[in-house]
Formats: sequence, C-alpha cells, structure tokens
Amino acid sequence: MAVAPWGSAWLSLIVVWTYLMYRPRNVLHPNNMVFAFYGLYIVLSSTLNLVLYLIDWDYVLPWGQQVFWETMSLTLLFQAEFTFLVLFFGLYWFCKDSHQPRARFRENIEVKPAWRNGLAVLSVVLVFLFMQSTAGLDAWITDYSYTYLAKREGHGLLNVIIITLGNVTVFLFGLETQRARRKWPILLVALLVMMTLSYIGGIKSRFIFLLIIFLSPWFMTMKFRLGTIIGLSVSFFVLLYLGTLIRTEGFYASTPFFIEMLVGYFNAFQLHDWIVTSRDPGFFQTVWQVFVKPLQILGVLSPDASFDISVMLTKEFFPEQWENEHATQQWPLDTELYLNYYGALLSWLPLTMYAALQGWLYRHAVLRGNLYFMPIYVMEFQRIFSTLRGTLIPWETPIYVAQYLLIYQLCRMAIRQYPATSSGESVCGLKRDTRS
Repeated sequence: MAVAPWGSAWLSLIVVWTYLMYRPRNVLHPNNMVFAFYGLYIVLSSTLNLVLYLIDWDYVLPWGQQVFWETMSLTLLFQAEFTFLVLFFGLYWFCKDSHQPRARFRENIEVKPAWRNGLAVLSVVLVFLFMQSTAGLDAWITDYSYTYLAKREGHGLLNVIIITLGNVTVFLFGLETQRARRKWPILLVALLVMMTLSYIGGIKSRFIFLLIIFLSPWFMTMKFRLGTIIGLSVSFFVLLYLGTLIRTEGFYASTPFFIEMLVGYFNAFQLHDWIVTSRDPGFFQTVWQVFVKPLQILGVLSPDASFDISVMLTKEFFPEQWENEHATQQWPLDTELYLNYYGALLSWLPLTMYAALQGWLYRHAVLRGNLYFMPIYVMEFQRIFSTLRGTLIPWETPIYVAQYLLIYQLCRMAIRQYPATSSGESVCGLKRDTRS
C-alpha cells in the first residue's frame, strides 16, 4: 500500500491526521506554517495529481504533465514523513510555555504617528527609487514579468532596506488599525502601502507575507478553530489566483490551466525524487555553501560558484533557466538533509535545534506578548515556509540578524507603552477575551 500510486495518498493522510489531532490553538503557532507547507507541496499537489491520474486527465498546458506523484520513490515518501513528524512534534514540545505573562506586559500602547507615517513615506519613496534605478518605471509597468525576473540584480542592498522598513511599517499599521475606532482610513492607507511594496517584491508571495504581518495583532489573541483554517485557506487561494493572473497577464485564467498550475507549481518533492534516485545520501556535502556568497562579494570566489543547493541543482537540471534568467527551481529542505545528514539517519538533530529556536521566539513574542519581538517572530514564522523549501542556515543569515536588530530598535522607538488604566486591557494592550 505504500508504493505508487497510493504512497502519496497515505503520506497525505498522515500529514492531515497528525495536524488535526495536535492542532495548535494559536494562529501564529509554527506548526501552522509547517502544515501549510506540507499541505501545499504534498497534500494538495499529490491529491490533485492522483485525481487527475485516476480520471485519465488530458493535460492542456503547453508543456503537459510535469509532476508524477504516482511514480515517486518509497525513499522520498519515507523521508518526507520523517522530516514532517520530527519537526512538527519538536515544535509542539518547544512551543509550550508554563510561565504566565509578566505584569510589565499588561500595558496600554500607542503607535507614534510621526514614526508610522514617516516610515510609510520613506518605504514608498524607496520603492519608486528601486524601480527607477533597476529598469525604469516604464519597464515595470509595461513588461512586469520579465522586469521582475531579470532586472533586479545588483540592487540587493536597497531591496533589503525596503523589505526591512516595509515590514515594520506594515506591522505598525496593523497595530494601529487593531486599536483604532475608525479603522477604514488607516486600513486603506495600509493596503496602498502593502500593494506598493508587493509590486517589486513579488505580488503573490510578498503581499501574502505583508498581510500576515499586518494581521498579526489580531492573530495574537484569535481563537484558532477549524472555521479559521478554512477561511484562511480560501483567502490564500483567492490571493494566489489573483496574484498569478497579474504576474502572468491572465495566462492561467481558465480552471484547467489553474488546476494544472497548482500541481506543477508545488513541485519541490518531485525535484527531490530526482536526487534520491540518482545519488546516495551524504555527510556535509553542501553546508559550506553558506560562505560562498560573502566570499564572492569579497572577490575571493568566482561569481559562478553556487551559493545554495537550489542554485547548484538548477544549474545541473535546468541550466538554460539559470543562464537565461538566473531563476531557480526550489528543492525542499529534505534535499539538504539528504546530502548533509544522511537523510533520516542524522537529520533529527538539526531539525530539533531549529524547533528549539523557533519555540523560544514564539514563547517570547506571542505567548508573553512582546510587541518589539513580534514582527521579528512573524518574519521567522513565515520564513519557515522558505526554510522548508531551502536550507536551515542560508547565506543571508547575517542579513536577517541585522534586519532583526534594526526592526527591534525601530519598534522600541515607534511604540509607546504605559501602564494600563483599566482591568479590561490585556497583554500589550490587546483586548482580552473574558468569555472563556
């Protein structure tokens, strides 16, 4: 029963059953993002693929069928199950917190308007500066898809600054909107800022990323029910569909095209299957790549050196894609674990350490209500998704640390906290649900 074509169905059932049996109570619990990844890249992709396989579907996209779950190896299915279970239950354990929120967090808060508005204006100005300094405003409007893929190289520092300031700005707008009596004026401005930031950062992924940051003040105290999961899932697919239409200029507008796109888009485990069926597991074969990019910047290594697994394997399996657009396919974290920790044999160790770090951030930011840590945690919460389709320690780690330090200081300067004056205020000034 574990072999093709039904192996992926059993794997999907294990993922869904585990999540439902140990479903987190908080929206921002890391296991929700873990399930989101496996739900898309395994459950959705394999289920759609299996249904199309069973009904003998004739593929209508010009390139035909690209993902074949019915033929994937047992090694891949077992490793995917092992990685999911170790990470899921590691996070389940490390995210527990027996400590009550400290009294110093029971405060009212105020977002300083000067900081919020100043950061918003600066972020939008930097976006237009980025567009003008890359390909020009006209190219971004008339040929968006090609410009986004091929014309942003060489402006990484400016892009990082925009991302950092934009994340803080959107979080401040979310915090202010959550507390304001008249929400619509602030909400409309916030949406305008988020759309502007998303235009240069990837309309689909960046807007969803910013939307989660904006909504994080609500998520901190929202009761997480099955209805919430359904609502968030529907919203995600609506945004994914609209973002896909904009980015591809309506190419996937028809239902058959969009369904086939969903199967092929979430193809990370198909790519990993190529690895496990073509080479043996190894020990520390690619971890050194974390040093490649800094050494390239210093001129020590060639610009052609591969600085992460996906770049290395894209050059091997999709050379024209890398040569023409410098675009990459994304291999899952399982590939790094397979090449560096002998797959399931040793991968439990780095996965447990990663779960411990995420658990520490979650306890301090969400459970104990530290608003200065909150945008940092939300960024790490969402980065779980990119980690699961990449590497545990990317070369950008020093950049992330610098971003987090700056975000923490900006939040301290932009958010004023003072003692609560009524018993109806809760941790960090967020309204407490007293019904339970």
